[in-house]
Amino acid sequence: MKKIYSILLCIGLVASFVACEKDKDFALTTLSVANETITPWYESAQVSCSFKADATISEACVQYALSSSFVEYKTAEMAEEKGVYSAQLTDLQSDTMYYVRYVVSNKYSQVVSEAVVDFRTLQPVVLKVVTKEVKDVDDQSATVQGEVTSDGGAEVTERGVVYGTSENPTVGNSKVTSGAGIGAFTCNLTGLQPNTKYYVRVYAVNSQGTAYGEQVSFTTLEEVSATPEYVDLGLSVKWATFNVGATKPEEYGDYFAWGETEPKEVYNWSTYKWCKGSEKSQTKYCTSSSYGTVDNKTVLEAADDAARANWGGSWRMPTKAEQDELRNNCTWTWTTQNGVNGYKVTGTNGNSIFLPAAGYRYVSSLSLAGSRGYYWSSSLYTGSPYFAYYLYFNSRFVDWSYNYRCYGQSVRPVCP
Repeated sequence: MKKIYSILLCIGLVASFVACEKDKDFALTTLSVANETITPWYESAQVSCSFKADATISEACVQYALSSSFVEYKTAEMAEEKGVYSAQLTDLQSDTMYYVRYVVSNKYSQVVSEAVVDFRTLQPVVLKVVTKEVKDVDDQSATVQGEVTSDGGAEVTERGVVYGTSENPTVGNSKVTSGAGIGAFTCNLTGLQPNTKYYVRVYAVNSQGTAYGEQVSFTTLEEVSATPEYVDLGLSVKWATFNVGATKPEEYGDYFAWGETEPKEVYNWSTYKWCKGSEKSQTKYCTSSSYGTVDNKTVLEAADDAARANWGGSWRMPTKAEQDELRNNCTWTWTTQNGVNGYKVTGTNGNSIFLPAAGYRYVSSLSLAGSRGYYWSSSLYTGSPYFAYYLYFNSRFVDWSYNYRCYGQSVRPVCP
């Protein structure tokens, strides 16, 4: 019996030794770190390494702190794959030094790495814009140059210039857009008031928000009075050489809502003179009760004609028929005059005028300046009387259409 018991005891001891030897299921006492890689970003970091220990590792984590003393620290569990342990460190501060150490354990003990490694998170790249120069200032216009020098890691979807008579203008004030992306650009500010101090800033927009350049200021010149002149193009009326509010053919001039005689800061239904706040509440020039008070007026009266009100005499806004005559009986050549895009319009007698691509205004923004022209006629669109007819063009075509009466558009007068 003693012999059998001794044999069983020996078998048990051998089995226990073999199992422990197979699993190295001992207490951890030593730890070394190899193949360590830390990849920092702005507010996070990726850590990976391999461990050499004197016993089986069942769990591993990385501790990270702002101080090498590790009085306060955060912990990230490490995942193992083919002997490589990795973890993502989160909630970090950008451009900040951090310290890292490792902790491994099994059911008997845990060991902390002796070596402490440091790394610095990346400095964020922010959206940056520069207001470079204001030039060509006259009584009603100025040119602003700017540049987007960094997109902050996100695509710039809009850029341009904001301006106003109060400091630190924003996109809520008047603005002129100029494309998108990184690089230099130029904006023409028009319709300014003479002898007035303006503040301007370059701006850019991406998914991170809106960035502004430094503020600069300029003062427009004293008002320059120009005597309106006309050109005979061999048509039924003679056409003015420049727009209302301009002094030269290439100047954009002022922008007017249809039936209004003065430019303004904001163009929409809430500021429109001939309605009660919406397109279906017209108080003058209305042919349908569905859109307001019916008076069946279809052509602007002299008191509501921006050309007559500003220039006097026999000047007036052209009718749609007169704009069609200009469009159909003249040669239109897309060109640039003194740096301004537009059309040279030549009559059959060889005389010509220049129509700048002045864009249009809605709310407080100037849109499509330099690429499209929008010129009011004096004719109401009777099908929906909150519209009026206008002549419009870009570099590819010249046509007519109708637009909301509250929009701010150019006026090129005619006379008998």
